[in-house]
Amino acid sequence: MPATESKTKGKGGAPRGNKNAVGNKGGGVPELYQPEFAEEAMVLCAEGFTDLMLGEYFGVTERTINNWKAKHVEFRSALKVGKDETDDFVERCTVKGISGYFVDTEETTAGVVSTVRKWIPGNPTAGLKWLAARRPDQYRETKNINQQVALHEGLRAALEEMSEQSKLRRAERAKLANPAKLIEQERIKVD
Repeated sequence: MPATESKTKGKGGAPRGNKNAVGNKGGGVPELYQPEFAEEAMVLCAEGFTDLMLGEYFGVTERTINNWKAKHVEFRSALKVGKDETDDFVERCTVKGISGYFVDTEETTAGVVSTVRKWIPGNPTAGLKWLAARRPDQYRETKNINQQVALHEGLRAALEEMSEQSKLRRAERAKLANPAKLIEQERIKVD
């Protein structure tokens, strides 16, 4: 093929000889999306499916799922409805786990079955995390820099004390290393 001749047909067309482009407006592989996918996706998302899991279910990539959401309003809306349903359920369960809840259980005592209502206490740590996510301006976890400075000052003081002790030990060793000075000091103390 001469250098001046183009490999493509027309402006932005498919390469010559591309059999996938024959009969398709714009060329390429025919779209796999079908309108009934929206209903299926809504049910799957209500069961907790993520976009990646939907891609695996439909035999496409997560990127294709994202393209379908951008191109098909009914598909995007169905995913939102399904995911909102699951998110609402998880939210209700999370709030129960934070605040606590009652559970009815059956207990058998002396052959008699009775229903007993028990209180399951909440988890305040989960509550703080929930509030930090929902109201970050009020409940964001922050590191107290003053604690780091206090730790630094404490560490500095401990190191200075260790240094002083080290100097005293060195001085003691120096005295022991020079017995003549030690004897002289003993004579001065006696006089």
